[in-house]
Amino acid sequence: MPLFVRFLAFPILLALMPAASASPGFETKAICRTAIAALMDRDPKVLQATDAPDGIVVLTYARPFDNFVFTYRCKLEGDRVVWADEPGRWRDGAKDARISFEIAGSDDRIRITVSRANGPTLQQLFDRDLNEVH
Repeated sequence: MPLFVRFLAFPILLALMPAASASPGFETKAICRTAIAALMDRDPKVLQATDAPDGIVVLTYARPFDNFVFTYRCKLEGDRVVWADEPGRWRDGAKDARISFEIAGSDDRIRITVSRANGPTLQQLFDRDLNEVH
């Protein structure tokens, strides 16, 4: 194979690869936990995250005063976080809030953006240890 074809093939292959779902510095569980916490106005540390066999992250939160357990499902689609109540539908419709993430700082922070179809946009920045940074 001619040398220029080899040099051309590699960038083309990179361009055709799908965008990474999670940054190497952040696991999908950490991104989902942070996004759901921002959406529900909770501290990310109170959410427990586990991987399901189908690649979905399952998150639980026990409300302190009555121990009622809320369960959510989460998956990443590029830089978008898609979630659902358990049981419930995936929040990926046109009228649903769009939740996105981006890695910020020196790859040690994550910014969660919640864009509501009919309301304000919320942005929160969290450090690697899931402590909120203002």
